[in-house]
Amino acid sequence: MSFLSQFRKTPLVIAEIGAKYADMPVLKEMVRSAVACGVDMVKFQTFQARTIATPGSYFTFDDGSRVPQSEWFQKYELTRDDHVELIDLCRELGVAWMSTPSHVSDLDLLEPFDPIAYKTGSDDLTNTRFLRQIAEKGRPMVVSTGMCTLAEIERAVDVITRTGNTELILLHCVVSYPAKAEDANLRAIETLQRAFGLPVGLSDHTIDEFTSVLATQMGACIIEKHFTLDHALKLPDHQASLDPAAFKLLVDRVRLVSAAMGDGTKRILPTEEKWRAAARKSLYAARDIAAGQIISDDDIAIRRPADGIHPHHLDLVIGRTARQAIACGALISWDMV
Repeated sequence: MSFLSQFRKTPLVIAEIGAKYADMPVLKEMVRSAVACGVDMVKFQTFQARTIATPGSYFTFDDGSRVPQSEWFQKYELTRDDHVELIDLCRELGVAWMSTPSHVSDLDLLEPFDPIAYKTGSDDLTNTRFLRQIAEKGRPMVVSTGMCTLAEIERAVDVITRTGNTELILLHCVVSYPAKAEDANLRAIETLQRAFGLPVGLSDHTIDEFTSVLATQMGACIIEKHFTLDHALKLPDHQASLDPAAFKLLVDRVRLVSAAMGDGTKRILPTEEKWRAAARKSLYAARDIAAGQIISDDDIAIRRPADGIHPHHLDLVIGRTARQAIACGALISWDMV
């Protein structure tokens, strides 16, 4: 059974919980709240400051402030015990989970938990040795493609599939927090589908559900969105996150798009049956018609409802002889002409 086929709904909606951006009670409540919104999966981030950041490197923020990367990552590390608590909660709630490792040591931490899949961040798309190490675990991979060229994505896909692991999903992504809707470039979803023949989803960093809904219409198989309990908490990713009310709206609208797209078969739906008689039209006498009279076009009116001869038989009626007198306004039936 393929990764996506394990889930009943398309697209698969993933709530990005992230790293330890809050204390454990808050993180656990985020998981519970995301599940209440109807998500299919929650996702975490697994990293260690000592393996992800070089001492002396800095993040520079929009306001010009700077913070050492190693200090930032150390503040938000999820420990092994944290993973146990969160994964146990996911199992208790019956929701799928996965995480994004950033180093082989993170992979070693996650493997004993038997994750359903691995997600890789856009920052590791060119880290081909690490991609190979993940792929060799034989689990499905969901690979973000932000900040990348097609050539770089092609190299990553080749590295992964050469291991024999072909259960691969690409995520179109714009690495900006938040990303502007006008930068979303959703047609890249179709470009990736054509270029690689793989399922493609969206990792959405915009401020609302709009681009996720559009991506669903374009065939995105996954919608991943950052989740927050409350923007007032000002967690590190809150500007690109949705609170529970907004996330529930996203889930509902994404599901509605999938339902509204239908299966493409043109047929009369059960809900239309009652309207076929009431809203369609029949042939009626536009004036009194005498028995034995040759019926002309001027004798016929076409009106609702469709209880008699359909208008597409009009040419068969004109020129016939009335078998009986037909009063003005009467519904015409075949036994009359």
